[in-house]
Amino acid sequence: MGKNNPPAVPTLTISTALSQACAHWDAGQAAHAEQLCLRVLDVAPDHPGARQLLGLMAHAYGQLDVGIEHMRAACRSPLAPGVCHSNLAEMCRQKGLLDEAETAARRAVALEPQSVEGWNNLGIILQESGQLPASLECLQRVAALLPDSPEVHNNLGNTCKRLGDNAQALAHYGRALALNPDYAQGLCNQSVALSDDGRHEEALAAIRRANDIDPLIPQGPQILARIELACDATKAEGVPADPEAVAHWRKTVQALRSQGRVDEARSMLERIVRAVPGDAGARFNLAEVLLLQGDFEAGWREYRFRYRMAHTAMRERHMQKPRWAGQPIEGQTLLIHDEQGYGDTFQFLQLLAWARERSGARVVLEVNADIHALAERGEGADKVIRAGTIPPAFDFHCELMSLPLALGLCVTDLPARTAYLRVDPERVEQWRKRLATLPRPWVGLVWAGRPSHPNDAQRSLALADMAPLAQDGVTFIALQKGDAAAQAAMPPQGMAMVSLCDDIHDFDDTAAILTLLDVLVSVDSSPAHLAGALGCPVWVMLPFEPDWRWLRDRADSPWYPSMRLFRQPAPQAWAPVLAEVADALCMLKSAYPSQAVAATPAASSRHSGENTRVSSRAKGSPPSRLNNPT
Repeated sequence: MGKNNPPAVPTLTISTALSQACAHWDAGQAAHAEQLCLRVLDVAPDHPGARQLLGLMAHAYGQLDVGIEHMRAACRSPLAPGVCHSNLAEMCRQKGLLDEAETAARRAVALEPQSVEGWNNLGIILQESGQLPASLECLQRVAALLPDSPEVHNNLGNTCKRLGDNAQALAHYGRALALNPDYAQGLCNQSVALSDDGRHEEALAAIRRANDIDPLIPQGPQILARIELACDATKAEGVPADPEAVAHWRKTVQALRSQGRVDEARSMLERIVRAVPGDAGARFNLAEVLLLQGDFEAGWREYRFRYRMAHTAMRERHMQKPRWAGQPIEGQTLLIHDEQGYGDTFQFLQLLAWARERSGARVVLEVNADIHALAERGEGADKVIRAGTIPPAFDFHCELMSLPLALGLCVTDLPARTAYLRVDPERVEQWRKRLATLPRPWVGLVWAGRPSHPNDAQRSLALADMAPLAQDGVTFIALQKGDAAAQAAMPPQGMAMVSLCDDIHDFDDTAAILTLLDVLVSVDSSPAHLAGALGCPVWVMLPFEPDWRWLRDRADSPWYPSMRLFRQPAPQAWAPVLAEVADALCMLKSAYPSQAVAATPAASSRHSGENTRVSSRAKGSPPSRLNNPT
């Protein structure tokens, strides 16, 4: 027989590589885009398209110096288009290199005289360098081309303000805000002009609204403090607190939360964010406390700052399409993408069908490859793709965990769907045969969550700690994965355990087994969320300081009707939790004759119902002044 040769791998041309890189970047897949650009540079050093895209990505992730170097390299090529020079100009402006910025901006408009972005960037650079009449001329040219752009009118207002024409500046700010009432930067600039005009109360209202819309807006707190002083306000909310006092407040918050004094922690966190509105970490902590209290309206607003912290900024996906804010977009395509752990994805997939119903859009769902098969059998998506693949063209995007804010989710809306994930019937039959000879009841066990989770030391156990659950007549089935799975080889004395840890290869296996169990007993983990999403019985053991999603002082979860919660009464107090679970297992066992093997209901019987709830909210988002290569 002749030797079979593998099929030839198609050659990746520079043009194809750049096209794919741009598509990945448009979808927020920076790592894939970067790899393709670097492959281009291996064969074509300083290729302007690759350099420009690398520069844009570096800039988006806060690496301004790296971005400028890439843009300079791109602009050295005689083939560099005007947009390269325009993007270099904007980055240099942000760095304070105004001479280089002006040179690059003038080169951009010389190459592309009809470029609105080029003239806009040049106008702003001339404004900041004090060449105000020339700046006004540039920006008026832009306004003639884009008369309904709030950003253009804001920029014109800034130039008029510097020229001393406060009345004309106010007119432009007013026009910008008429076009977009939620334009925080426009409100901020308007507040300064109003205050300079002696209209302090109007100014105060404008800056407070700006800070409410975007608490992290630069100079917002300082402008608020100045205007309050001008108003002779009795309470200057914008005056920054003493840093040592704020540091003390943070420690107090940690202590209060660890003691379960959530209401007091909330008050202290609100005090911190009033004093330091730009503290994204405090806002995220406040979000968790608000959500734990069930104050979803305020909590989801603060939760949007989860990627504005120093240690999370690099995880954000910088999409090149606007974020969906809950508005109807019938006939368009909405890309919804997961972002955090498996459990988060399982939980928030229940909002998918609601998002499709609200938006009227074609919904493309992007998920981790490990969840792809489950998500494909679920509800709410017209197409499901694996993370890292180039999605079809889309008009809007939304992170899975930003859906609650877009939908205006309240506790009373839950559950938005029940049993919204589906198992693979073939897998169910395989596992049914495997487990058929085991005595009932079948109790699944998961004793540890992901070790890298910030609260894992509080939420996870060792299998040996589960010894109080052991009792005659119960078959415990270990579903644990990861390093902790090795503990299944030595179960506690008296615990009849069958370990499936090594035989579970994916979430489809886990899902199939969950539908066959009488109950899953788990710490806060992704299998617990999966059981809830399937509509299977699950008992979750929670630490005294639980994750926000489990709310407070209740034994059920509004997210999952099939779930029961067992809570620590005090920090580290697992003994009462395990005793309560053991009592519940005794009651479960009483439903089965001793050592009998009971028939298992069809897997679909536990996840056939569904509930839907609908409400509404909509917002918008401004465009960037940096532009992708074409």
